[in-house]
Amino acid sequence: MLPKRAQAQSATSMNFAAPPEGMNIHPLLAKRDQKAILSRIQGIMQRDGYGALVVVKPENVMYSTGYYSKFAYGAGVPAGTQAVAVIPAEGDTAHLFINVMESDDAARMTQDVEVSVIPGFVFVDDGTPESREEKSGNLDPLAGFEGAVAAAQDFAGDGKIGIEMGALLGGLLAYVNDQVGDQAQDSTPLIDEARLIKTPWEIDMLRMACQHSERVQSRVAQQLEPGMNAIVIDNLIQSAAWEEDREGSLGVMAYQLGIGNYWGVSFAPRNYVIQRGDLCRIDGGGQHFGYISDITRTWAVGGSPDPKHAETYDGLYAGFVKGIELMKPGTKYSDMYAEVRAEVEKSPIFPQYARGHVGHSISLSPLLEDNPKFSPGVDTVLQPGMVVSLETSYMGAIGSYAPGPYNIEDSFVITEDGHERFSAAPDSVVWD
Repeated sequence: MLPKRAQAQSATSMNFAAPPEGMNIHPLLAKRDQKAILSRIQGIMQRDGYGALVVVKPENVMYSTGYYSKFAYGAGVPAGTQAVAVIPAEGDTAHLFINVMESDDAARMTQDVEVSVIPGFVFVDDGTPESREEKSGNLDPLAGFEGAVAAAQDFAGDGKIGIEMGALLGGLLAYVNDQVGDQAQDSTPLIDEARLIKTPWEIDMLRMACQHSERVQSRVAQQLEPGMNAIVIDNLIQSAAWEEDREGSLGVMAYQLGIGNYWGVSFAPRNYVIQRGDLCRIDGGGQHFGYISDITRTWAVGGSPDPKHAETYDGLYAGFVKGIELMKPGTKYSDMYAEVRAEVEKSPIFPQYARGHVGHSISLSPLLEDNPKFSPGVDTVLQPGMVVSLETSYMGAIGSYAPGPYNIEDSFVITEDGHERFSAAPDSVVWD
């Protein structure tokens, strides 16, 4: 059954209260509990003997400070060159080193964060002689990173300094090895652990992002018709995304497409005339203050699917339902994988459902899929406050029983006695 699409709200009709004087912060972002997130990070740091963290991955900078950096997320931008956060093990203030172009916004969009400016070639004139000094046309990748490392060393004393070592490219990694040496430890597992349990505000953002994506995908399903060229799908998705952005919180859309026999992923729009009964799959969603959505809808365009397509979807849906039954505190990630896979493999279509995972944690990752995943060998146990996506995905290439793109995916938050389901995937490829 097709989820009912609520009436879209025009962007011009949004009516938000003005922020406090001197601030430039979205009213939803202003509700973010920076103190709670900082306290969670610091609690794990103190438990593990860290004196300070240097945070370089853009999603972790957002998590630790509340600032969603446009430049740090840019394609090809090395981590740690445009935005770096420093988190001391004690105190109530995070520290953000940010490129000069974003420095004004960063100070006005964050709370309980001390902002330092990374110099660059941009001329920002504040009337002082310092602002009018000559600038190089080349960016120094170490300009802000050096200051962040120095601040971390001051905070840490003899304690460990955590850095996401795997995110650093050669020059920054060499600087850490030279200046910090054995005092530096990889803090990736620490930050992953911190991000695993969400605050109420984070849960609200992930619910909002998920339900926005569901409205977008439902709208596209209503608009897509046989005879259209598949080139229009991207346009329909982008148009629906902005029309359905009721809160004015959408940053960008990140999604994958499949149509007909074309199950693969490409940035280029497909030049293909859609046939009645073709399967269409939209997988992904939008980023809202960095928090992402990852759900999938698969349907037969114009109805009238091939019976083999419906049968394949039914086999995947059976596994999905089994996963929902296990969506509660105490379920081990590896057990979720094993039971979902076993249920899918009851269908004769899938004697071996050889997929590496059947879902994942979800929060701020620009790649959509956060660790840990519902995979073999993962001993993580579901706990209240975790937000996850469950999926039974399958790409049927030519030579399979029913070629086409398939996925069934929804998001959930784990509660004390079970789960809250953010979205509801249809139980059929035919939507009313």
